[in-house]
Amino acid sequence: MTCKRTIAADWAVSSRIVAFSTTRQGGVSESPYASFNLATHVGDDSHRVASNRALLQELLPRAAEWQWLEQVHGNAAVVVNKAGPTLTADAMLTARPNLVCCVQTADCLPVFVAALDGTEVAVIHAGWKGLASGVIENTISRMSTSLSNLAVWLGPAIGPCHFEVGAQVRDSFLAVGGSSSLDSAMEACFISSTNQGKFMADMYAIARLKLSALGIVNISGGNYCTYCDNEQFFSYRRDGTTGRMLNAIYIEA
Repeated sequence: MTCKRTIAADWAVSSRIVAFSTTRQGGVSESPYASFNLATHVGDDSHRVASNRALLQELLPRAAEWQWLEQVHGNAAVVVNKAGPTLTADAMLTARPNLVCCVQTADCLPVFVAALDGTEVAVIHAGWKGLASGVIENTISRMSTSLSNLAVWLGPAIGPCHFEVGAQVRDSFLAVGGSSSLDSAMEACFISSTNQGKFMADMYAIARLKLSALGIVNISGGNYCTYCDNEQFFSYRRDGTTGRMLNAIYIEA
């Protein structure tokens, strides 16, 4: 369902799986939320957000039910069997058809997970705090599909060209420990910045390392930078006050 408002996940899974990230294009919100902001918590006019959500809903089946999260940059993953009030977590998974699982981002990494046969899906909001504290591992551990039958698509996030972090962030990843090869690979995800004591972090590479360590080999995506591409994406790091993209996945009935 790729159009100016959405980018479809590019992966080899069952045709029953619908997964996409929205862009900032094709909505009704005004600056600094121009134009397809889908978040209610960033200061945008609530009527404009409602109009944008209605435009998005037109792209999906009428039977689709939406589940929203209050994201807290933690590592909690919830299993959802029916749509309900907003839940506090940073990831969700379901095996129920037509239940749209949603996370919102504006630089953080959306991680889409699906069973190859289309029976189970998950979506993860992974900023550096969630990545460091195990939000990917916690989500995968709650899925019933075997690791060899899972596929992952990494959606639009801030790239290593612009994601500068301090030594404390870097150390939080390196302190976890593992095999010497894994430690070396994780260290390589942080390149010294031109600013003393700072590092350019590669969230895509960190996520791939964590997924590979779990035994998942079918990993794609990771080709965008939300900071660089002002035309398509909101970026909190770039703009401060801004909108949010929606990252959604569901199983077609």
